[in-house]
Amino acid sequence: MKSIAIRDLKNNPSNMTKYLENNESVFITKHSKPIGITIPLNDDTLSLGLKKAVAIEQYKNGLISLGKMAEFLEISKKEAISLVTRLGIDWLEYTKEELDQQVDTIKRCSKDDNL
Repeated sequence: MKSIAIRDLKNNPSNMTKYLENNESVFITKHSKPIGITIPLNDDTLSLGLKKAVAIEQYKNGLISLGKMAEFLEISKKEAISLVTRLGIDWLEYTKEELDQQVDTIKRCSKDDNL
């Protein structure tokens, strides 16, 4: 993926359009750090769903919850979990320690039920 400094974009916007016309996504950087990304709008991009891309990006950045993302995409929460899992995005919001505590609690409760 190409990258363009924001000052270069300001001085010569044709650099960006050159990449987009070649179906290449471009990182926009400021002080060498990515601050945004452009994607070419073509039949493939549109068929994949710009709406889905925006929803996933908002979820990844913590701007919306998994439930809101599912609602926005008109899919079930289970389908949303499957989607983000396929994309390698964490959807469990527990630390390892919190998960370990939950497992310990379940084990204790199951032992108490067997008495």
